[in-house]
Amino acid sequence: MWKTPALPRLLLPAAVLVALVVAGAPLAAQIPAGDAAWARRAEGHRGARAAAGPAGEAVAAYERAVRAEPGNLEAQWKLMRALHFQGEHVARTKEERQAAFDRGKSVAEKAIDLAARQAGGRAKLDALSPQQAAKALAGTRDATPVFLYAAIHWGLWGDSFGRIAAARQGVGDKIRRYGEIVVALDERYETAGGHRLLGRLHTLAPKVPLVTGWVDRGKAVSELRRALALFPEDPYNQLFLAEALLEHQPDKSAEARTILRRLAARQPAADRVVEEEKAIADAKALLARHPG
Repeated sequence: MWKTPALPRLLLPAAVLVALVVAGAPLAAQIPAGDAAWARRAEGHRGARAAAGPAGEAVAAYERAVRAEPGNLEAQWKLMRALHFQGEHVARTKEERQAAFDRGKSVAEKAIDLAARQAGGRAKLDALSPQQAAKALAGTRDATPVFLYAAIHWGLWGDSFGRIAAARQGVGDKIRRYGEIVVALDERYETAGGHRLLGRLHTLAPKVPLVTGWVDRGKAVSELRRALALFPEDPYNQLFLAEALLEHQPDKSAEARTILRRLAARQPAADRVVEEEKAIADAKALLARHPG
């Protein structure tokens, strides 16, 4: 449902990092160790399915970093990123997906509590509009990825545990607020991740009076068009816009199929091969269901 952002290349050799971790190195070594494993996440993959080893190593290293320094937001959001990948591309069962996203949700809320301290506390931050919250968080390093991954994990948690559990937890409202904060902080972050997330939310969320009456199918398309305008080559900007058009604006189905054919014909990027293999496969499946 949601998209994993890209990664930076690691600078330290993996062997050096392993030695540091084994020696009980502090936080400064744990995060690079996680980055080293994260960079290998596609090793042994088959299409959009990844091997368990590298992702598990990344999760374990970032968990160590969080334990070593619970107030470090970089460790928190990188742990959420690795858990997202683990749940989406490694997990084989419903229970494994639930475990990954439940852990990610827990990390997300603790990370937001930490970020909120810079803005006077969670209660004060929650009372602000998304735009005001973004201003209050402007000086907080790593606030943008924290809120983006928090929204992603809440969405995937809701997918995994079902609509009743999602409704009880107010999942839709949380995703909307966190996504709007991401857009206000940096609308370009992770190839327009905030716009893409909001577009996906308004595409998929059920519109229930007095609960999710704010759901707007037109906003789904406008948010995804904005994401595509900012980053036209991102495969998930393409995929999600095409799906929103097919679902909610059937008069634009020809445009949607053109987008999907373009996506289905591309080759996955080398540094995001697992993630893009999934987008390409999903595009082909949508084309098969909507041949025109």
